[in-house]
Amino acid sequence: MDDKESTTRENDVRTTPQGRGGIMNKLYPPGEKPGAKGRMKNHCRKFWWCDFLVFAIIVLIIVLPIIYVAIPKRAQREINRSTIEVTSQDVTDPHSDSIRLKLNTLIKSNSSYHPRIDGFRAGLSLKGQKPFLFVDIPGVKSEKEVPVTVDQNVQLPNVTAFTQYTKTVLASEEFDVYMNGKTNIHLSGLPTMDVNYNKVVRMKGLNKLSGLNISDVRILSGDTLLQDGSNLVANVSIPNPSVMTLDLGNVTLNLFVDGKEIGYVLVPDLYLKPGNNTFPLQSHVNQLTILSLITSQYKNAVLPLQIIGNSSIRNGEHLTYYEDAIKSNTINLDLNVGPALAAIGINTTSFGSS
Repeated sequence: MDDKESTTRENDVRTTPQGRGGIMNKLYPPGEKPGAKGRMKNHCRKFWWCDFLVFAIIVLIIVLPIIYVAIPKRAQREINRSTIEVTSQDVTDPHSDSIRLKLNTLIKSNSSYHPRIDGFRAGLSLKGQKPFLFVDIPGVKSEKEVPVTVDQNVQLPNVTAFTQYTKTVLASEEFDVYMNGKTNIHLSGLPTMDVNYNKVVRMKGLNKLSGLNISDVRILSGDTLLQDGSNLVANVSIPNPSVMTLDLGNVTLNLFVDGKEIGYVLVPDLYLKPGNNTFPLQSHVNQLTILSLITSQYKNAVLPLQIIGNSSIRNGEHLTYYEDAIKSNTINLDLNVGPALAAIGINTTSFGSS
């Protein structure tokens, strides 16, 4: 009897809620069954650390690609969309293997981002060619418009490439310079981002020195000859439609009529600035040859000159990168020497008209 009662009590204990084991009794204690809110509270109370871990993983999965992929791509796009305008370019103190370069530029951007851009070294080249210069671009804070100045002595890394550049400048109405470099940008609260700084800068060239003119010609002889023997002086006007200032040194140019050389001119210290420039020139010409041409072929005293560059020398150094450029350019000019001949008593009207 006692054994039967003991077994009954033991079964009763096992079948009561308190006696049942397992995780559900621990999570949801005996009593009134909780509703959905209650179950949620119990879940959060017991597994908050698990929920937080899952949330953190989700955030990282979303945020990290944004920080390390999306934002750098956006930064590169904004760099690509920005533009550079060269407002002035001074090439001075030229040597056979170096120059002094001063570049004033204006960087423009419509981006809502305003990062800080580190300074970097940039190569300047013509399309598809080796860099003709390397320049150090200073660091800047990006804004809608930012003036940037480069002012430094520059070694020529490749004289052949720089020569091709000077030829392009002289021969072109417009031309493109390719700037290539790598730098870092910084946005507050974000990691440093690497970007490529590649730009194409459109510039005006010298347009073959179109519009060059020689005026105020005077023929010298006897005591009026210059010390170097020059027997003709004049003024030469050279338009410069570009934003470049160029120190070309002492420039000599050969003079031809119908392919026959009649002399050469020297333009001392040719310092070409933007706009219209006027320089004195002195010349050695074969006066008898000129007089013969006028009395036979060009009786109106207007000579069809071809002017071809010869040399560019500064402080005794030949600037071959300028010399090769001016040698590649032929300037055609009608020169009226009638007033100069009349001034020394030669009346060209007596020769008739050609």
